[in-house]
Amino acid sequence: MNPRKYLVFAVLAAILSLSSCSGVKNKGGGGGGGGNAMLSVSISDTPPANTTILSFTLPITGIKLTTSTGTDVSVFSPGSPANFELTRLQSDSDVVVTNASVTAGTYTSLTVAFGTPSGVFINASGSTVGSCTPGGVCNITGSFTSITVPVNLTLNAKASHWLDLDFNYNNAIDTSSGIKINLGLANVLAASTSTPIGVPSGDFAFVDDFTGHVTAVSSSSITLSSTVRGNLTATINSSTQVFDPQAPAQCSGGVATLACIQKGSIVSLQGVLTNTGTILATSLDVIDASTTPADEVEGTIYPSTCNGTGSFGMVLSDSSITTSGSPLASAGFGAGVCLTINPTATALIDFGILTGQPGLPVSNAGFANANNLLAGQNIRAKITGAASGTNGINVTATAMILRFSRLTGTFGTLSGTGFTISGLPTYITAFPAPPVAQTFTNATLFEGAANVSSLSGTVSISALFYDPAGGPAQPLQVVKVRQH
Repeated sequence: MNPRKYLVFAVLAAILSLSSCSGVKNKGGGGGGGGNAMLSVSISDTPPANTTILSFTLPITGIKLTTSTGTDVSVFSPGSPANFELTRLQSDSDVVVTNASVTAGTYTSLTVAFGTPSGVFINASGSTVGSCTPGGVCNITGSFTSITVPVNLTLNAKASHWLDLDFNYNNAIDTSSGIKINLGLANVLAASTSTPIGVPSGDFAFVDDFTGHVTAVSSSSITLSSTVRGNLTATINSSTQVFDPQAPAQCSGGVATLACIQKGSIVSLQGVLTNTGTILATSLDVIDASTTPADEVEGTIYPSTCNGTGSFGMVLSDSSITTSGSPLASAGFGAGVCLTINPTATALIDFGILTGQPGLPVSNAGFANANNLLAGQNIRAKITGAASGTNGINVTATAMILRFSRLTGTFGTLSGTGFTISGLPTYITAFPAPPVAQTFTNATLFEGAANVSSLSGTVSISALFYDPAGGPAQPLQVVKVRQH
């Protein structure tokens, strides 16, 4: 990078210790017929701690491999840019393409082409950055380019292969003139074919928390469609778990089974990318079993009273929109949403794969009503009355469900299966001291480490974030940890 003055370093530390995370198109590339191999590509992110990035959109327009003799072979060429929201990918992994048919052979470089990246950040530097005043929530954009990185990849005919794209957006911030994203800077992208510790044997990678309307479901597969993230199809087997986070229970007899899921229902999928290049659903979380559910938005709460008392700012990371003409039908990652909470709105907690674990709060302690909404929480809300306004898209929330926040910090003191975590984003003010992040044996997923005792340094978590005033003693209950 270019040399920087002291203010530049202060800006990066306070504002843009960039985080980043996920998206999906789930495009299959066809079989590996003839002399071809099958290649699947996933995407993840390496962020530093103390990020104040609320959203980061990365459009991928193409991926190609190049042989040592200079022959280019296309791996991924979507008809329109495939957008990935990178703040999710601190802890999560997403899929770019599965089983793309690629000529067998040895490849020495990988090129990824991009559209124009964009993001949303909180200026926590105490100084004006570009046109963003201290404390402001501002947009950031940048230049698009292609990045080529070296690889040593041999693809065998009629075999399944995998590689992961790992982005580091701390290295993509250009402060040479104001502040912008520059994908052409050094060390923004790396590629890996090494399956991380913690991923189950026989699988390439995790596929984390894809939520959408069910467009097709059978005893052997399910297809989900998100208004923002695209589509994903996964297989189902006898080991796929089904959870119902609603109270009272939505599923017949209070028992969550596949029969509870119908076309039109809203479901969150946790899964794996197997070594055959297919996505397997390991669990399905029934967010709304109705075949005609209300419109829903999901995103990060940030400090704002956008429409006065009783309203909250949200940066959009996901949505399921069916209402014709809604401005949310075309709203992408990072769109600003102003939530006004209906006084009768219900509040629930989506435990997901933590369901049934000891120590989970009872009676929604820590997330009982709008008084427990905090900056940094990830909330999904049923909404009505979506309308464009001066403060973003205004909506009224009729129901809220606490879902998993993606946070990066520094591993602290281990105690049992929990640990303190410091260096969280500065806009999160709920914790006067480093909070305890609680993991759960045989439930929490670990990536890059075998277990909680193996963690150190920088870690990213996907966790339920409770109000510590009245919530559990461990206000971060962790579904996944990634060791960086």
